[in-house]
Amino acid sequence: MIIDIDAHFEPGPEWLADHPKLAARLPSLPPGEMALDGIAGDLLRDVPRDQWPAMTALVPPGLATLFGQERADEQARQDEFAGRNQFEVANAGARVQWLDQQGIDVQNVICLSAYGYSIFVEDQDLLRETVRACNRWLADTCDGSEGRLLPVATLHYHDLDWAIEEMTRMRERGSRIFLVPGEPVNGVPPCHPDWDRLWAAAVDLAMTPMLHIGFEHARFNAGWANLGTDTTALRMIASSQVNAAAQLFVYAMIYNGAFDRNPKLTLLLAELGVGWMPFLHKEIDGKIEAASQLFLGEWNYPLKPSEYMERNVRGTPLGWGKDTPLDQIMRALPSDMVVFSSDFPHFEGYVDPMGHYRDVLKSLPEERLQRFYGGAMQEVYTRMGDPIVAP
Repeated sequence: MIIDIDAHFEPGPEWLADHPKLAARLPSLPPGEMALDGIAGDLLRDVPRDQWPAMTALVPPGLATLFGQERADEQARQDEFAGRNQFEVANAGARVQWLDQQGIDVQNVICLSAYGYSIFVEDQDLLRETVRACNRWLADTCDGSEGRLLPVATLHYHDLDWAIEEMTRMRERGSRIFLVPGEPVNGVPPCHPDWDRLWAAAVDLAMTPMLHIGFEHARFNAGWANLGTDTTALRMIASSQVNAAAQLFVYAMIYNGAFDRNPKLTLLLAELGVGWMPFLHKEIDGKIEAASQLFLGEWNYPLKPSEYMERNVRGTPLGWGKDTPLDQIMRALPSDMVVFSSDFPHFEGYVDPMGHYRDVLKSLPEERLQRFYGGAMQEVYTRMGDPIVAP
């Protein structure tokens, strides 16, 4: 079975059509500012707004192309993104046809629209209402696929009991993955024992948490945002935090015992790359060597950190330089740690993911390919007692 763990329906505001009262209470979502927050928000968030460069300079220049607002003389550049629409009209029938063309059995589908409002809305009750409405829209949209499209649940974590309730409701609607934040909520990080009731609920429901790009916030010193007018440098420096933020999440979950207390829990890392994972897999045990424990304290868990990482962490690759050559990266890791995703139809994903991976992974043995395409993920759900059944 081929399981795609990361794809998207990003319909813009159309999902609010059935919720006019809710829509009237929500601000519009400017795509440029949303993209800016995802790329450089970690650095800018603590900088006084009056010290920011002009918004016209901060917003990435390629957004006009990505959101279909290109000028006539940019048609050639727009062609580079043919078939990769950040805000595609959601159509379950058309998506299933695409799955059939690719030979993909099941696809997990994300809608980030509800999360986008958290950038602009501070009312927590309103955000919870928005999250629930968006989840309902996504589940209703996926219903037309006869089990081929699985809605990824967006949750709101300021009230963990509410998050568990919404996760339970979305499991009933077919969800097998839910999005998690990469930063503390109410001052409490996800590795803290206070979160264990949420992780236990996830295992009971046979659902997997996903740290997706854009959620991997890690507030490094905001002084690095003070670069004068060179906003390109700001975006480049901020985007380089992605791997560091993902590593911080993995370190914390392992070193604070979250994976020991919740052995069946599996963390998915989506669009955060895998090129850094072989280094981390080797480096993470250094903290428990005898010399390290003199300074850092005694390691009191039964497995090595690398063994928790091998058992409890899975990541999806990107087609960029840091994840190439992918076959060599996968050989440097245990067989189940890198798993398949298309990220369709986003521009950093693939119009023809099966063709792409058929080419870049042609040197790997068939057994390893089967683990990558779906075997490893199927084992994750089997371990929780509820394997995914092919429609």
